[in-house]
Amino acid sequence: MKNWNTLEPDRVKLLNKHFTPGRGGKTIKYVVIHHNAGMLSIDQIWDVWQTRQASAHYQVTAIGEIGQLVWDRDTAWHAADLTRNQESIGVEHANIGGASADWPISTATLEEGAHLVAALCKFYRLGRPQWGKNVRPHSETGQTSCPYHLGPNGKYGKSYIARAQHWYDRMTTPTPTEQDDDMTPEQERLLKDNNNLLR
Repeated sequence: MKNWNTLEPDRVKLLNKHFTPGRGGKTIKYVVIHHNAGMLSIDQIWDVWQTRQASAHYQVTAIGEIGQLVWDRDTAWHAADLTRNQESIGVEHANIGGASADWPISTATLEEGAHLVAALCKFYRLGRPQWGKNVRPHSETGQTSCPYHLGPNGKYGKSYIARAQHWYDRMTTPTPTEQDDDMTPEQERLLKDNNNLLR
């Protein structure tokens, strides 16, 4: 990601179909997690969505590169329900092996995907990432097993959300310098006096 605070992805490769402009008056309430069920790059997922009536806002590749395929302000077709699509951001994760390997996902993909979820939760003021609240698996619709191992009860689910929470906490906790900027003049004087006593 080029900029976590502004959600500037590593690459932008926008779809020209299979999404809906705008969000039908709805606001973003949560992030929906997907896995590709394939070993796909940003270009490859773009190609898939040219012929398949589906899309997501972001693709996280096997090396952790983040691509944007649908602008956040628009409705991607990723959650099998109009209202869910309008109220969510879809994040796809590439696999590094197929069905015979049980669809593994790389550490880089997991880490960057979790960081992206944290950044989205911060940017859209959704709160600290939490399964079932502001982060939901695609399988919640009951029509798919996606995101498989990335779901709340999957082998990556608990560690994934823990990393998202870690990044969210880091992004929302003021640094010592920022904390100093929020001090009252009296607190600044006391801190300065204490520092002088320690010399």
